[in-house]
Amino acid sequence: MHFQSLVVSLLLATSVAAHGNKTESTQGECKEIEQLNGLVKLASNTTKLDEITKNNATKIAEIQAKASTASTKLTTLQSNTTLVSACAVIDAQEQEDDGCQETFALQRFVKFAANSTAVADATKNNATKIAKIQAEASKASTKLETLTSNSTLQADCPAVQQEDECKVMKTLQKFVDVANNQTKLDKLTNGNTTKEAEIKAKAAKDQTKLTAMTGNATFVAACTALEGKGTTGSTSSDGISSQSTKNAASLLSGAGAGFIGLSTAVVVLLGMIAL
Repeated sequence: MHFQSLVVSLLLATSVAAHGNKTESTQGECKEIEQLNGLVKLASNTTKLDEITKNNATKIAEIQAKASTASTKLTTLQSNTTLVSACAVIDAQEQEDDGCQETFALQRFVKFAANSTAVADATKNNATKIAKIQAEASKASTKLETLTSNSTLQADCPAVQQEDECKVMKTLQKFVDVANNQTKLDKLTNGNTTKEAEIKAKAAKDQTKLTAMTGNATFVAACTALEGKGTTGSTSSDGISSQSTKNAASLLSGAGAGFIGLSTAVVVLLGMIAL
């Protein structure tokens, strides 16, 4: 399969690229450890190797050779106890963020599946597709129960959600600014008046959302707090500490921000449009 070939290529490229960067940040080195470890584990799993290489002995030998080099590099990195400790903190934060994002996504999907009108519209009343959605929603509900039963994870999710909402606001602002800048708009649309009209129409709707967001002083204050560096807690690569994130999120408690639940996909989509 093309996907399997891609997996092999990426793993091999990762092993080579990991050795070429001499000025990696701690976060970059942690990512390198993760990637090298993945390659070493793959090379030791004969079943998986046979599967992704389709029993191609040449490819298997190539992967195992790369894994041998990766293992040496991995041992060197893991001998740095300071780095390993830092990676443990970063990994824990990433797992927390992933768990929260998964919670948000599952909640949206379960809510969608429970809306028969929305499901019928999305599937054009295709009974087979509707049944599949309901089956997946059942699985999602089970997974969601497991995630929401983790009190430690859920205690931190409001902070993760707050950060997402602030990113949405910044992305909306960026898109609206582009739509209002004729020079950038001309460059983006190449003089296509139809596309320009579509962008301006979308920007008008986004401006309404943006106005609602910026009109909520508590919400804006929380986002402003996120932009500063906290004095306690772990600090991410963009200078935002985990503690300052939690403090900002607490500002919204009971404030009725009204923007919770905006999909991360919306952020990505708007970001692509605004480029």
